Amino acid sequence: MIFNTVLNKNDFMFFQEVITRESGIQIPETKFSLVQARLMRRMRSLNIATYTDYRNFLDENYYDEIENFVNCITTNKTEFFREKHHFEFMTESLFEDYRKQKKKKIRIWSAGCSTGEEPYSIAITCNSFFEKNEINDLKILATDIDTDVLQKAEKGTYPFESISFLEDKIVNKFFSRNEPDSDYFTVAEYLKANIRFRKLNLLNDRFPMKGPFDIIFCRNVIIYFDKASQKKLFTNIYNLMHENSYLFIGHSESLNDMSNMFKLVGRSIYRKVI
Repeated sequence: MIFNTVLNKNDFMFFQEVITRESGIQIPETKFSLVQARLMRRMRSLNIATYTDYRNFLDENYYDEIENFVNCITTNKTEFFREKHHFEFMTESLFEDYRKQKKKKIRIWSAGCSTGEEPYSIAITCNSFFEKNEINDLKILATDIDTDVLQKAEKGTYPFESISFLEDKIVNKFFSRNEPDSDYFTVAEYLKANIRFRKLNLLNDRFPMKGPFDIIFCRNVIIYFDKASQKKLFTNIYNLMHENSYLFIGHSESLNDMSNMFKLVGRSIYRKVI
């Protein structure tokens, strides 16, 4: 089959509208080539030759296809210990306070967890700081709208290049090589036991979890959300926090418009305002 690799403007606008409606993500025209390339991969797997044909296919098989469509459009760039200062703040400030308080229960949410590097980095940080008898109830919720990346996250297997920059003591303690000569490493089962991976659209009117969370990571998620969607999301997040909760966002993001709900206390680190 000969594939038509040219996406016309009308079809692009249709796909823009669908992804915004389903995920809240705003796809600007500057991402035209990205949408074109990612949809072509999906079209090839379905043996559909043109973007217009795929548009019609999506329209006719909406409930069966929409998850695949969202999965192929959403961006999932992440790495272990991304924005290292967040993890340093957890260790040097929050966890020191938890230790003084003899806190036994910690609840953390990784929103937009992608392929799992963020929640596993959180779990490694917790396990590296606390002795076994200090924290007896650690739970990390990791959510994403993309079911493909959630499957990869649950599996917890990564190529060596993804963990090559980590200290040897971290790799040796928290990862195991799949086979003697393999270039792939899998996260330790006891680390996985602290994490629950779930599908979640951050623009849902209500979230199924009750909280409250002590720490929430919502990093590099809102950059494609409009102001109304951001306000809705962070209002829901606010309601899942207690008075001593902390929120971490991406370095290029800001909550300046929500100073009545969140107070800046560090680099892209916020505390709930009561």
